[in-house]
Amino acid sequence: MSWQSYVDNQLIGTGKIVQAAIYGHNGSLWATSPGFSLSPEEITTLVEAFNNAEKIQANGLYVNGIKYFALSHDDTNVHGKKGGDGVVAFKTTQAVIIGVYKEGTAAGAANKVVGDLGDYLRGLNYLIDQ
Repeated sequence: MSWQSYVDNQLIGTGKIVQAAIYGHNGSLWATSPGFSLSPEEITTLVEAFNNAEKIQANGLYVNGIKYFALSHDDTNVHGKKGGDGVVAFKTTQAVIIGVYKEGTAAGAANKVVGDLGDYLRGLNYLIDQ
């Protein structure tokens, strides 16, 4: 399956995620939904936030030019919120899976979609440390 298929089928195809992308830690774009892209600074800040979230806590989390309030973070997940909309990011060994959801979708449902893809890739023993 191509990286684009993961975005189209496993993320957007669920109806819970409206925009999505997979980026390498180095900022390279692997796959994206139409009209969705992160600037080099946005992806760098996001990747760094998994280990040190001070910057997003102080300045917010910017994704596709939209500022989200940084809700929670750990070494594999970052969550942001803007009104009823939100963003979920899941870090793997080589990539970051990003999904944006709109008002009407529960944050937990969006997190499950993005996390399930990360778990699936973990099961393939390809993209995430065990």
